[in-house]
Amino acid sequence: MRAVAGADRSGRVEAVGEAVRRGLSEHGLNRSLLLRRIGRIAHPRRRELRAWALAGHGPLAMLTALAVRRLERGVLRIPQGHAGGIVLDMRHLPLSHAHFGSLAYGNLESAVQEAMVRHLGQGGVFYDIGANLGFFALLGAHLVGAEGRVYAFEAAPDNAEAIAANARLNSCANVEVIAKAVASRAGRGRLQVVDDQSWSKLEDYGEHPYTESVIEIELVAIDELLEAGRLRPPTLVKIDVEGAELAVLEGMRATIERHRPAIVCELHGTHREFVAFMEGCGYRLINLEGTIPVADEGASAHALALPALHPGD
Repeated sequence: MRAVAGADRSGRVEAVGEAVRRGLSEHGLNRSLLLRRIGRIAHPRRRELRAWALAGHGPLAMLTALAVRRLERGVLRIPQGHAGGIVLDMRHLPLSHAHFGSLAYGNLESAVQEAMVRHLGQGGVFYDIGANLGFFALLGAHLVGAEGRVYAFEAAPDNAEAIAANARLNSCANVEVIAKAVASRAGRGRLQVVDDQSWSKLEDYGEHPYTESVIEIELVAIDELLEAGRLRPPTLVKIDVEGAELAVLEGMRATIERHRPAIVCELHGTHREFVAFMEGCGYRLINLEGTIPVADEGASAHALALPALHPGD
């Protein structure tokens, strides 16, 4: 009897869900449009609303939870911009994700996207260090084409799984996921896994208040991987490692000196050290956020580093 009752309840829930879907459709709110409208809600509010709905206290919350679960199935198709047409597996992209809104509109870190388009072409090699869900890895895969190569470094387990799933979903056979953290040398480290894994970071670079667990991970250095023939030399390197950017650079000093890749880096209070390192390698710096010198920019910024004689920006 319990099984029958459970089946009846499940059927009623699905019927309500289908009625909601039809009602939204009649008002011109198809799934893609609804996802984009949800993406307009500020991240903290989306996080609160999703938690409230999934807690399921009361009929409204339960109905909202049903809508959330339905929306978090299938794929999110990026509608426009350089990454227009790329699809992301919603199993790895909850509505509460920090970058959901930007992904829904295709404008995630648009200055970084523009730098990639300018400095990564057919046959190129892209290192995405701190690849998150793989958005930039997928964009890079389209830019370099079948003859190019993308190496997506991501130590957070769910994120690494998401990159592989999204690469398959977009038929990007040129993407290789390396589920390890990049550092100054090979070894072992401890990763703080945050509830939103976009913010996961190595324990050595400060505590994150939303850490859910700390796991042991493998560390690798780019110079060592290249010397071992594990990687093709890079054309463009993107670094987003929540404070560990100088360690990444130390571990790829020989690669920088020998192959002179363009480098896009998100800085987390390491502005002056980054500028000093890159200028010491004979590079010039461009602030992708505005006209302020990179060393004087605020707490977080994106910088583009190019060899001194490189003609572009």
